[in-house]
Amino acid sequence: MTAWDVVRQGTWHFHHVGQKTHLRARELFREACRLDPDLAEAHLWLGRVSAGIVAYGWSDRPSEDIREGLDAALVAVRLDEKNPYSHYALAICSAYANAPEQAVLAAERAVEISPSFALGHLVLGMGQLFRGSAFEAIAPLERGLMLNPYDPQNFVWLNLLALAYLFNGRANEALAAGIKARKVRPSWRPIHETLACCYVSLGRLPEARSCVEQMRDMDTPSGDALAPLRLRSPHWAEEIALRLKEAGQSV
Repeated sequence: MTAWDVVRQGTWHFHHVGQKTHLRARELFREACRLDPDLAEAHLWLGRVSAGIVAYGWSDRPSEDIREGLDAALVAVRLDEKNPYSHYALAICSAYANAPEQAVLAAERAVEISPSFALGHLVLGMGQLFRGSAFEAIAPLERGLMLNPYDPQNFVWLNLLALAYLFNGRANEALAAGIKARKVRPSWRPIHETLACCYVSLGRLPEARSCVEQMRDMDTPSGDALAPLRLRSPHWAEEIALRLKEAGQSV
Protein backbone atom coordinates (compact mmCIF):
# COMPACT_ATOMS: atom_id res chain seq x y z
CA MET A 1 0.00 0.00 0.00
CA THR A 2 1.40 3.40 -0.99
CA ALA A 3 1.38 6.60 1.04
CA TRP A 4 -1.24 7.98 -1.34
CA ASP A 5 -3.50 5.00 -0.58
CA VAL A 6 -3.14 5.65 3.14
CA VAL A 7 -3.93 9.35 2.68
CA ARG A 8 -7.11 8.45 0.79
CA GLN A 9 -8.18 6.15 3.62
CA GLY A 10 -7.50 8.93 6.10
CA THR A 11 -9.58 11.48 4.21
CA TRP A 12 -12.56 9.11 4.28
CA HIS A 13 -12.38 9.01 8.07
CA PHE A 14 -11.71 12.75 8.30
CA HIS A 15 -14.89 13.70 6.45
CA HIS A 16 -17.01 11.56 8.80
CA VAL A 17 -16.61 14.23 11.45
CA GLY A 18 -16.34 12.62 14.87
CA GLN A 19 -13.81 11.91 17.60
CA LYS A 20 -13.08 8.30 16.65
CA THR A 21 -12.89 9.04 12.94
CA HIS A 22 -10.61 12.04 13.41
CA LEU A 23 -8.26 10.10 15.68
CA ARG A 24 -8.17 7.22 13.19
CA ALA A 25 -7.52 9.67 10.35
CA ARG A 26 -4.57 11.11 12.27
CA GLU A 27 -3.05 7.65 12.68
CA LEU A 28 -3.31 7.11 8.93
CA PHE A 29 -1.85 10.50 8.02
CA ARG A 30 1.06 9.91 10.39
CA GLU A 31 1.66 6.56 8.71
CA ALA A 32 1.54 8.21 5.27
CA CYS A 33 4.17 10.73 6.41
CA ARG A 34 6.40 7.85 7.50
CA LEU A 35 5.89 5.97 4.24
CA ASP A 36 6.70 8.99 2.07
CA PRO A 37 8.19 11.99 3.91
CA ASP A 38 8.19 13.97 0.64
CA LEU A 39 4.46 13.66 0.02
CA ALA A 40 3.04 17.11 0.77
CA GLU A 41 -0.53 15.82 0.94
CA ALA A 42 0.32 13.52 3.84
CA HIS A 43 1.67 16.44 5.86
CA LEU A 44 -1.09 18.90 5.02
CA TRP A 45 -3.75 16.38 5.99
CA LEU A 46 -1.95 15.74 9.26
CA GLY A 47 -2.09 19.48 9.85
CA ARG A 48 -5.79 19.66 9.05
CA VAL A 49 -6.79 16.76 11.27
CA SER A 50 -4.65 18.04 14.15
CA ALA A 51 -6.49 21.36 14.06
CA GLY A 52 -9.84 19.57 14.06
CA ILE A 53 -8.91 17.37 17.01
CA VAL A 54 -7.92 20.43 19.04
CA ALA A 55 -10.86 22.61 17.93
CA TYR A 56 -13.49 20.01 18.78
CA GLY A 57 -11.90 19.20 22.14
CA TRP A 58 -10.82 15.68 21.25
CA SER A 59 -7.23 16.16 22.42
CA ASP A 60 -5.73 15.21 25.76
CA ARG A 61 -2.70 17.38 24.99
CA PRO A 62 -3.85 20.28 22.81
CA SER A 63 -0.59 22.24 22.93
CA GLU A 64 1.43 19.28 21.67
CA ASP A 65 -1.18 18.29 19.10
CA ILE A 66 -1.51 21.75 17.55
CA ARG A 67 2.29 21.97 17.48
CA GLU A 68 2.36 18.71 15.54
CA GLY A 69 -0.19 20.16 13.15
CA LEU A 70 1.77 23.38 12.67
CA ASP A 71 4.99 21.48 12.02
CA ALA A 72 3.27 19.24 9.48
CA ALA A 73 1.68 22.22 7.72
CA LEU A 74 5.01 24.01 7.48
CA VAL A 75 6.55 20.90 5.92
CA ALA A 76 3.66 20.78 3.43
CA VAL A 77 4.26 24.42 2.46
CA ARG A 78 7.96 23.70 1.97
CA LEU A 79 7.24 20.64 -0.16
CA ASP A 80 4.49 22.20 -2.28
CA GLU A 81 4.27 25.97 -1.89
CA LYS A 82 1.85 26.26 -4.81
CA ASN A 83 -0.73 23.95 -3.25
CA PRO A 84 -3.46 26.07 -1.61
CA TYR A 85 -4.31 23.21 0.74
CA SER A 86 -0.82 23.45 2.24
CA HIS A 87 -1.46 27.08 3.16
CA TYR A 88 -4.96 26.24 4.38
CA ALA A 89 -3.47 23.65 6.75
CA LEU A 90 -1.07 26.27 8.09
CA ALA A 91 -3.92 28.78 8.47
CA ILE A 92 -6.30 26.48 10.36
CA CYS A 93 -3.54 25.29 12.69
CA SER A 94 -2.42 28.87 13.31
CA ALA A 95 -5.99 29.86 14.17
CA TYR A 96 -6.03 27.29 16.99
CA ALA A 97 -2.47 28.06 18.07
CA ASN A 98 -3.51 31.60 19.06
CA ALA A 99 -1.74 33.03 16.01
CA PRO A 100 -4.62 34.59 14.02
CA GLU A 101 -2.31 37.02 12.23
CA GLN A 102 -0.37 34.10 10.76
CA ALA A 103 -3.69 32.42 9.96
CA VAL A 104 -4.78 35.46 7.95
CA LEU A 105 -1.51 35.61 6.02
CA ALA A 106 -1.60 31.89 5.19
CA ALA A 107 -5.25 32.12 4.14
CA GLU A 108 -4.53 35.12 1.94
CA ARG A 109 -1.76 33.14 0.24
CA ALA A 110 -4.13 30.23 -0.34
CA VAL A 111 -6.67 32.41 -2.15
CA GLU A 112 -3.93 34.20 -4.08
CA ILE A 113 -2.93 30.81 -5.49
CA SER A 114 -6.52 29.71 -6.08
CA PRO A 115 -9.13 32.53 -5.98
CA SER A 116 -12.01 30.03 -6.04
CA PHE A 117 -10.64 27.95 -3.14
CA ALA A 118 -13.56 27.88 -0.70
CA LEU A 119 -11.63 26.71 2.36
CA GLY A 120 -9.11 29.50 1.87
CA HIS A 121 -11.85 32.12 2.06
CA LEU A 122 -13.48 30.40 5.04
CA VAL A 123 -10.32 30.20 7.11
CA LEU A 124 -9.53 33.80 6.18
CA GLY A 125 -12.85 34.77 7.74
CA MET A 126 -12.06 32.67 10.80
CA GLY A 127 -8.67 34.31 11.19
CA GLN A 128 -10.17 37.78 10.92
CA LEU A 129 -12.84 36.98 13.49
CA PHE A 130 -10.36 35.39 15.89
CA ARG A 131 -8.10 38.45 15.67
CA GLY A 132 -11.05 40.69 16.58
CA SER A 133 -11.99 41.99 13.12
CA ALA A 134 -15.62 40.93 12.81
CA PHE A 135 -16.40 43.24 9.90
CA GLU A 136 -13.49 41.90 7.84
CA ALA A 137 -14.61 38.33 8.60
CA ILE A 138 -17.99 38.62 6.88
CA ALA A 139 -17.04 38.84 3.19
CA PRO A 140 -14.62 35.87 3.11
CA LEU A 141 -17.00 33.68 5.12
CA GLU A 142 -19.85 34.56 2.76
CA ARG A 143 -17.63 33.90 -0.25
CA GLY A 144 -16.42 30.54 1.04
CA LEU A 145 -19.92 29.33 1.84
CA MET A 146 -21.14 30.39 -1.59
CA LEU A 147 -18.31 28.47 -3.26
CA ASN A 148 -18.88 25.32 -1.20
CA PRO A 149 -22.40 25.18 0.28
CA TYR A 150 -22.23 21.45 1.11
CA ASP A 151 -19.03 21.06 3.13
CA PRO A 152 -19.75 18.61 6.00
CA GLN A 153 -18.26 21.11 8.46
CA ASN A 154 -20.27 24.10 7.26
CA PHE A 155 -22.07 24.21 10.59
CA VAL A 156 -18.83 25.63 12.04
CA TRP A 157 -18.37 28.21 9.27
CA LEU A 158 -22.03 29.27 9.42
CA ASN A 159 -21.80 29.69 13.18
CA LEU A 160 -18.75 31.92 12.73
CA LEU A 161 -20.60 33.96 10.11
CA ALA A 162 -23.57 34.34 12.46
CA LEU A 163 -21.27 35.67 15.17
CA ALA A 164 -19.54 38.04 12.75
CA TYR A 165 -22.94 39.46 11.79
CA LEU A 166 -24.01 39.65 15.42
CA PHE A 167 -20.91 41.56 16.51
CA ASN A 168 -21.59 44.01 13.66
CA GLY A 169 -25.14 44.70 14.83
CA ARG A 170 -26.76 42.71 12.03
CA ALA A 171 -28.88 40.42 14.18
CA ASN A 172 -31.39 39.42 11.49
CA GLU A 173 -28.62 38.17 9.20
CA ALA A 174 -26.95 36.51 12.18
CA LEU A 175 -30.17 34.64 12.93
CA ALA A 176 -30.51 33.48 9.32
CA ALA A 177 -26.94 32.12 9.32
CA GLY A 178 -27.50 30.43 12.68
CA ILE A 179 -30.65 28.71 11.43
CA LYS A 180 -28.72 27.40 8.42
CA ALA A 181 -26.04 26.07 10.78
CA ARG A 182 -28.67 24.26 12.84
CA LYS A 183 -29.98 22.57 9.70
CA VAL A 184 -26.51 21.13 9.06
CA ARG A 185 -25.83 19.96 12.65
CA PRO A 186 -28.99 20.21 14.83
CA SER A 187 -27.34 18.68 17.89
CA TRP A 188 -24.27 20.95 18.11
CA ARG A 189 -24.75 23.01 21.27
CA PRO A 190 -22.72 26.11 20.25
CA ILE A 191 -25.18 26.79 17.43
CA HIS A 192 -28.04 27.01 19.91
CA GLU A 193 -25.99 29.38 22.05
CA THR A 194 -25.53 31.64 19.04
CA LEU A 195 -29.22 31.42 18.16
CA ALA A 196 -30.19 32.34 21.73
CA CYS A 197 -27.96 35.42 21.50
CA CYS A 198 -29.55 36.37 18.17
CA TYR A 199 -33.06 36.08 19.55
CA VAL A 200 -32.14 38.17 22.61
CA SER A 201 -30.69 40.85 20.32
CA LEU A 202 -33.95 40.91 18.38
CA GLY A 203 -36.08 41.09 21.54
CA ARG A 204 -37.55 37.63 20.91
CA LEU A 205 -37.07 36.29 24.43
CA PRO A 206 -39.47 33.31 24.27
CA GLU A 207 -37.50 31.89 21.34
CA ALA A 208 -34.22 32.62 23.11
CA ARG A 209 -35.44 30.72 26.17
CA SER A 210 -36.54 27.84 23.95
CA CYS A 211 -32.97 27.57 22.63
CA VAL A 212 -31.66 27.45 26.18
CA GLU A 213 -34.16 24.73 27.08
CA GLN A 214 -33.01 22.64 24.12
CA MET A 215 -29.38 23.15 25.15
CA ARG A 216 -30.08 21.56 28.53
CA ASP A 217 -30.79 18.27 26.78
CA MET A 218 -27.61 18.40 24.70
CA ASP A 219 -24.13 17.19 25.47
CA THR A 220 -21.68 19.95 26.28
CA PRO A 221 -18.79 19.74 23.78
CA SER A 222 -15.54 18.58 25.32
CA GLY A 223 -13.77 21.51 23.69
CA ASP A 224 -14.53 25.11 22.82
CA ALA A 225 -14.24 25.82 19.10
CA LEU A 226 -14.46 29.53 19.92
CA ALA A 227 -11.68 29.52 22.52
CA PRO A 228 -9.31 31.65 20.37
CA LEU A 229 -12.05 34.26 19.91
CA ARG A 230 -12.79 34.41 23.64
CA LEU A 231 -9.08 34.71 24.41
CA ARG A 232 -8.39 37.56 21.99
CA SER A 233 -11.74 39.38 22.36
CA PRO A 234 -12.92 39.07 25.98
CA HIS A 235 -15.46 41.85 25.40
CA TRP A 236 -17.22 39.63 22.87
CA ALA A 237 -17.09 36.70 25.29
CA GLU A 238 -18.71 38.91 27.92
CA GLU A 239 -21.35 40.05 25.43
CA ILE A 240 -22.24 36.43 24.64
CA ALA A 241 -22.40 35.54 28.34
CA LEU A 242 -24.71 38.47 29.11
CA ARG A 243 -27.11 37.59 26.32
CA LEU A 244 -27.21 33.95 27.37
CA LYS A 245 -27.93 35.03 30.92
CA GLU A 246 -30.81 37.16 29.67
CA ALA A 247 -32.09 34.12 27.77
CA GLY A 248 -32.13 32.16 31.02
CA GLN A 249 -28.90 30.18 30.94
CA SER A 250 -26.78 29.95 34.07
CA VAL A 251 -23.33 31.18 33.02
